[in-house]
Amino acid sequence: MTEQQIFDRIVTIIQERQGEDFVVTENLSLKDDLDADSVDLMEFILTIEDEFGIEISDEEIDHLQSVADVLKAIKEKI
Repeated sequence: MTEQQIFDRIVTIIQERQGEDFVVTENLSLKDDLDADSVDLMEFILTIEDEFGIEISDEEIDHLQSVADVLKAIKEKI
């Protein structure tokens, strides 16, 4: 799976929650731009884990600040 394919799937997941017109970039802040609280963030991570068949540890989740961070974490695990 290419980096672009991974990014496209992340975009789809975010847009399912935020709306199709929501613009997603790699610099998008998970907490600030998505206005996500801790529950929203956990739901997003669980969806990512299911979508890609990976597991992200609590310690790794603490370091996920942007879409680019999520992309990097997924690339390292698949």
